[in-house]
Amino acid sequence: MIKHFNHLLLVLSTLFIVACGDLGTEKNYNGTQLFYTSDITDAEADKVGEYLVSSGFADGQEKTVQLAKTGGTYEFKMVVKKGLEQDQEYATLFKNFAAEMSRDVFGGAQVDLHACDENLETLRVFPMAME
Repeated sequence: MIKHFNHLLLVLSTLFIVACGDLGTEKNYNGTQLFYTSDITDAEADKVGEYLVSSGFADGQEKTVQLAKTGGTYEFKMVVKKGLEQDQEYATLFKNFAAEMSRDVFGGAQVDLHACDENLETLRVFPMAME
């Protein structure tokens, strides 16, 4: 699991949000800025934030992510370097990361990882890997 996070840390870039609208409520976890929309509870956001810290994802370096929910599917959005959303190796890592979040945070619920540009606009969606 840690190896997946280390790979993901390499693809994250610092996000400077400029006029991109309301991203939701903000919380910070060891340098990671977590926004969450109104369909996410404070408890769910805290659970994700604590998971990001304990897993090493939130490692003190500035990152911005967003958590949302559509129907029964959680959406974990993160900024990636342009082009990595097309890389097959990273596609596998993203799907595995989503599956780990499903198992470790959301009790098996569907999680999709959204690879996003610097404005948290989705470039590509990666449904969780089936275990």
